Amino acid sequence: MPGIPAGPLGRPEMSEIAKALAERLQRGVSLEVWSREESGIVSSERDVNDHAADVLALIRQLKTLHPALTFTAYDLDKHASRAEEAGITLSPTVVFRSGGRAVQMAGLFYGPLFPPTLDVMGFLSMQTTPLAPETREAMRALTVPIEIEAFLTPFDPFSPHLVPLLAAFAVEGKQIKLRLIEASQFPVLAGQRLITEVPLLVINGLRFPGYWDEVSLSKQIQNVAAGSDEKVIRDRVLVAEYVSEAEAKRLAEAEAAAAAGGAGGQATASGLIIPGRE
Repeated sequence: MPGIPAGPLGRPEMSEIAKALAERLQRGVSLEVWSREESGIVSSERDVNDHAADVLALIRQLKTLHPALTFTAYDLDKHASRAEEAGITLSPTVVFRSGGRAVQMAGLFYGPLFPPTLDVMGFLSMQTTPLAPETREAMRALTVPIEIEAFLTPFDPFSPHLVPLLAAFAVEGKQIKLRLIEASQFPVLAGQRLITEVPLLVINGLRFPGYWDEVSLSKQIQNVAAGSDEKVIRDRVLVAEYVSEAEAKRLAEAEAAAAAGGAGGQATASGLIIPGRE
């Protein structure tokens, strides 16, 4: 595979991803990366722009893996009016577009959140999803705009399963505008939005914590679309405690230190992998 651009993916990973994309992509998918240069000035009101370079490098690599993919980079400050029109405020944000549908992803989706990203591209490209016929019909029948923000992390067991489900809803419903936020990378935003548990969905301004199955989420979206704030009753509301990426790194280091001490200096892997760090 000649001409691999520098980035986080090695040849083995790129080969596997290329196979997955070959199975899932039919029509073109545009990949837009919105980011801003880090000013070096630390602000308590805005998150540090840690992963913009990582996201740019990752998307450049992905673009080379299938001819249906195109890539464009935008500067959030230089293209501020266009970003405002699209509702893009976080750096970095990737916008996947195809067939008149779009899904926004803010932050670097890595670890358990990366494989569902391929599902997002596949659903957009094929313009079809595995949702049940009645769910597809309900989403296509929506007549009012539905804005969904999903706050997710790679450190809880529920978020990775929500990504393809939410993307499927956005593909089937032209009224649905979806933004997926890797919340561990935006602790300032998480604090401003009072996020203590993940996953968290915000649908037209109404907060709904926890994991959702297809039937329950369809009913909840229909309730919101009808102007009702009634919450669909679920058997269990599955959530995990929110942790920032920095907190997850500290937990991983503490776990590794404890394991090293208990194993005579032999450290064990924690499973909490932070991109760009050993």
